[in-house]
Amino acid sequence: MKPAQDGVAALKTAIANVKTSLDAAEASASPVLQPSVQQVKTAFADLQTAASGVTADNFKQKAPSIASAMRQVVTATQALSSALTQSCPGS
Repeated sequence: MKPAQDGVAALKTAIANVKTSLDAAEASASPVLQPSVQQVKTAFADLQTAASGVTADNFKQKAPSIASAMRQVVTATQALSSALTQSCPGS
C-alpha cells in the first residue's frame, strides 16, 4: 500500500463526486439559492485547479494550495447552508 498514492486517488475520486453533486444541485436550486450555489461552484473550481496534475510525487508541493482552496470551499458551503436554512426554515 502506498499512502501518498492512495491519498491522490481518493482526492481525485472525491473531486469527481463533488463535481457531479454540484451540477445536480445547481440544476435543482431555486433562484434564491443560485448565487450561493454559484459561490460554491467557483470555490470548487479553484480547488480543481489547485489539485490539477497532482501526483504522489508532487502532492507535498501542491498540498498548501489544495488546503487553501478547500478552506474556501468550506466557507462557501457554510454560506450555502445558511442560505438554505433561511429559505427553508423548517428543514
